[in-house]
Order: sequence, then C-alpha cells, then structure tokens
Amino acid sequence: MKRQLMASSLIILSLNLSACQGQQSATPVGQMASAPSTPQNDPKVVEEVRGLLQKHDTALNDKNIESLLETFAPAPNTVVLGTGPGERWVGADEIRKAYTEIFKDYDTGTVEPSCDWKTGQHLGDMAWMAATCQLKDSLKGKKREYHLNISAAAVKQDGKWRFTMLHMSNVAGS
Repeated sequence: MKRQLMASSLIILSLNLSACQGQQSATPVGQMASAPSTPQNDPKVVEEVRGLLQKHDTALNDKNIESLLETFAPAPNTVVLGTGPGERWVGADEIRKAYTEIFKDYDTGTVEPSCDWKTGQHLGDMAWMAATCQLKDSLKGKKREYHLNISAAAVKQDGKWRFTMLHMSNVAGS
C-alpha cells in the first residue's frame, strides 16, 4: 500500500476540478451573504485547489516532509486512508510517520500518472475531488504499474486550502 499511497499522492496533481466546470451558476450581485448553498466551480478556486495539489506533489517528489505536512489541515482528526484495515493515519504525527515510510518506497521523479476519470467541486470553503488512475513508477530501477481510486476533501483555512481527508485504494496485489 505504501507505494500506491505515495504514487497516488503524486497523481493528485492530475486531479483537476475542471471536469465539472459545466455546472457554474450565476448569482445576482448583492445576494451572496454567505457561502453558496449549491456546489460551485469558480475558476479562481479551481486554481487555488490546484495550487494545493501542486504543493503536495512537489513536496512528495522532493521528500520534503515539512512542506508536505503544510498541505494538511492541522486538526487532530485530519486523516489519510489506505485500502485495508489499519491503513488509517490520523493527525499530524501519524501522517508524518506514514509519509516518512512512503518516502522510502519510490525512486524520485519516476511516477507517471494517467487518470482516465476525475471530478470534483467546491462549496464555499470546502472542496472534494475524486479520480481513477493508472500509475507507473519505479523502485530501485524496477518499473511498476498499478491502478488507484483516489478521493480527497479540503478546507480553506487562513486563506489556504488544506486537505482534511485523503483516501487511496487499490486492488490487493496490484
């Protein structure tokens, strides 16, 4: 699971919310007193979330744990989930430990994602995204291929988007 978790983290970059852009709704000026009540696809927010994804992926590829942890909300219930029982890392300390192990499980710069399906939306300061992807990478020069399902949720805190939940799953033995 560690290799799939690492690789799926890199492919998060390829998740773009533009797949849902056809559902934008116009709000008359002066009517927006609080967060919208229906999902939105504001291009500015899409770019901000892409920035979160890019920061996460760059930190992962660089094996920079501090920068990577900045992409997660500091709440004690922020979680990264894997495929099976026990593949649950809750809070900054556990997420740090998980990624420290993940860093050992890939050759830097070898992940090649290809996501054949992706979607997502945002509602005010909350966003979600999902994808199914095929990944190629290598470990110690040995090439690998596998498939992942990925879902994530993020919140905007202090002007920055951060993950509150990141979940990756794959077929056992894949």
